[in-house]
Amino acid sequence: MMPTPSRKPGNRVKSWGDVLVVVMSICFLAGCGGTRDHAVMQQANQTQSVSPLSNSELVVLLMDPDGKVGTVEVITKGGSQKLDKPEYATMVEDVSAPPTVPKPMTKSEITALFGPALSAQPELKGRFASFVLYFESNTTVLTDKSKQLMPELVRTARNRRPGEIYIVGHSDRLGTELYNMELSFKRATYVLNLLVSSGIPSSVLVASHHGETMPAVHTEDEVAEPRNRRVEVFVK
Repeated sequence: MMPTPSRKPGNRVKSWGDVLVVVMSICFLAGCGGTRDHAVMQQANQTQSVSPLSNSELVVLLMDPDGKVGTVEVITKGGSQKLDKPEYATMVEDVSAPPTVPKPMTKSEITALFGPALSAQPELKGRFASFVLYFESNTTVLTDKSKQLMPELVRTARNRRPGEIYIVGHSDRLGTELYNMELSFKRATYVLNLLVSSGIPSSVLVASHHGETMPAVHTEDEVAEPRNRRVEVFVK
């Protein structure tokens, strides 16, 4: 689950059981607003920025189905906390204050909060193959390393005979929001056209774009960040 990203958002310590509603988000699926818990499975070598939309939210980092652990940065108006260890959690009690210092949760606590949501999820291991393609600054030109990744992406898309392939365009924060939204659209369209020209049916391709709103690495405005200049491809 991935929580819904947003533009940049007591002192009383709550127990984990105080949170009222459990919402599970896996990989790139969007969450929703309200009082929520997040159990986040984030792929290794990837960072997800989470901007809570309401007070009283718990974010927990879990291993992905392959046993790998990525990084989640929880951001509020008051500050941020990074989760990079499995089964560690941070609580947002007020969006104007920083998230709490990360602390470990026991397996029993995680099961008590997220057991029903976790058990309701389909088996994810091997269900999706994911690729991240990076671009030169301010262009739709793939980096050399990403060009070399394209044959593997095309081969995977052909061999899996997927029902859907999701193509998601992104940008860094160099330039205006409107410009970056258009640039992320062009990048997603560029990858879509590459796949079509490689024999992948357009009927299975689903493209979207998010501009600078879903960074892999959080930065200040007007900062060039190569890891945010990307298109993510998920082969179902």
